[in-house]
Amino acid sequence: MKAELRLLAWEVTQRCNLKCKHCRMNDQMEDKELSLEESLSLIDHLSQWANPTLILSGGEPLLREDLFEIIEYATSKNLRVVLATNGTLLNSDVAKKLKKSGVRRVSVSLDFAHEEKQDEFRGEKGAFRKALEGINYLKENGLPFQINMTLTKENLMELPSLLRLAKEIGTEAFHVFFLVPTGIGRGLKGKELSQEEYEDCL
Repeated sequence: MKAELRLLAWEVTQRCNLKCKHCRMNDQMEDKELSLEESLSLIDHLSQWANPTLILSGGEPLLREDLFEIIEYATSKNLRVVLATNGTLLNSDVAKKLKKSGVRRVSVSLDFAHEEKQDEFRGEKGAFRKALEGINYLKENGLPFQINMTLTKENLMELPSLLRLAKEIGTEAFHVFFLVPTGIGRGLKGKELSQEEYEDCL
């Protein structure tokens, strides 16, 4: 009998192409990601005792050249695979490969509904535009997507605008994450929402 495990998040890499202000990773990244062989072995063990939705995240998972092999193998073991990405590396070819590999949904990180603010928060000019372009590639290939937002005092007032944008572009879900100021995100210490702000948000 398999365990009742619904979700399992796996950070397949700590590497990333952005420098987000809220990142929980340390600024001194260590190369500790599993090899492809180790990754497939992990999937074997996981599929033997549970059948969860497997969320592949990072870092930026699309920086792994063997990511599609990992997804295909997990799918072959009847695991429902979801990819969590910042969206900036999505293009037509990547979207096609994700579809072919068996990804069931892609979550794209957006924290602001305005380009300049999103770019500044994510540490790269063009991050907002690239993420929206990436979403269009997902839509063209019939891949369901959701928006993930990390909520802080800096973008609390952006929530209504971002919700409207999410509806306009056809997102299937909108997930809110609350700031945990650790790693690089220590620079946002004090920007966490108060209890009253949490309640207002809900």
